[in-house]
Amino acid sequence: MLEYFAAAKRGIAETIDRSLSDYGRDYARVSSDLGADAANRLAEFSARGKMLRGCLVRLGYELAKGSAPSSKDDEALRLAGAAMELFQSGLLVHDDIMDRDRVRRGLPTLHVGYETALTRGAYGDPAHYGEALGICAGDLAYFAAFQLLSELPAEAAAALKAAGIAARELCLVGVAQMQDVVNGALMPGSTNPFRDAAAEPGEEDILRLYRYKTGRYTFSLPLALGAAIAGAADEERLALEEAGERLGLLFQLKDDELGLFADEKELGKPVGADIREDKKTLFRLRLLQKAEGDNKARLAAIFSGRAASADDAAYVRAELERLGVRAELLAMMRDYGRQAEEAIAALLSKAPPEAARAFKELVAYSLERRS
Repeated sequence: MLEYFAAAKRGIAETIDRSLSDYGRDYARVSSDLGADAANRLAEFSARGKMLRGCLVRLGYELAKGSAPSSKDDEALRLAGAAMELFQSGLLVHDDIMDRDRVRRGLPTLHVGYETALTRGAYGDPAHYGEALGICAGDLAYFAAFQLLSELPAEAAAALKAAGIAARELCLVGVAQMQDVVNGALMPGSTNPFRDAAAEPGEEDILRLYRYKTGRYTFSLPLALGAAIAGAADEERLALEEAGERLGLLFQLKDDELGLFADEKELGKPVGADIREDKKTLFRLRLLQKAEGDNKARLAAIFSGRAASADDAAYVRAELERLGVRAELLAMMRDYGRQAEEAIAALLSKAPPEAARAFKELVAYSLERRS
């Protein structure tokens, strides 16, 4: 990835490995079978990712502070970055169980690893108990992340603010995840059992979900953590959060586009899965709004059938192009990228050159990425 983030990633990976090794010895006092083993599994699982969220903690610090960190703050940024990656690991472990996914980053998901171990040991119902162990490991990732935040070598007020920001945002992610689960269960003819409103999400509902499930958690939270460690004023932190929201909306829309149009070898997973799963994306919503007559009926049948063929996926892509939906949403992505830079223009002007350049490169990467 970008040079700035590649350098930050190395320090975060080392911190995760060291910290979980230390924590694992403590866990082993409870269970010599499962304690250190769980810590090792989480360390290996975390190491497979790009660690973008963890790296953004450092970027948020440098943008807010206007300078590179001292050695004390550098260690705090590594710990907070490692915490972000463990939060991410916990969410992914639970996501894989909810989504019934068995492969993550080209390898078996964490719960499948447990299932395989239980099968090897001839335990009963290994699929169920593998999932149960995966849920426990995901919880452990969250708790370990908060332990890392409690160890920040920063001013007490800054460390407390960082922990509070993380706790609040993760609660919002949890609610957004619930909404995503309900959206996934939605079928033709479903009625909303929670309030007097349509079950089918509208554009504002979808954008709200993108904002809190992906945008704020992936970008606003780590940038805000870095700003808190820097001791930044609330105004500067909130500007970074706003930029993060815009960048997150861009990132999620790009994910949706890649899920429809990317090369499968580059993407690393099947293209068209969002169609088969009837994911309530903005691409789907605008396509169904614009389509008419037989075309609309065919598209509705494809999305609701949960068994879209390669030909069906090709038809959806063609209609997205023909009706201008892809072009509209690409323009929206560019607007979000511009808004992200505008939100922190004052911070970019006084930031270290490499940090300002990294943020601008991140916007460009988010627009141009192919996987």
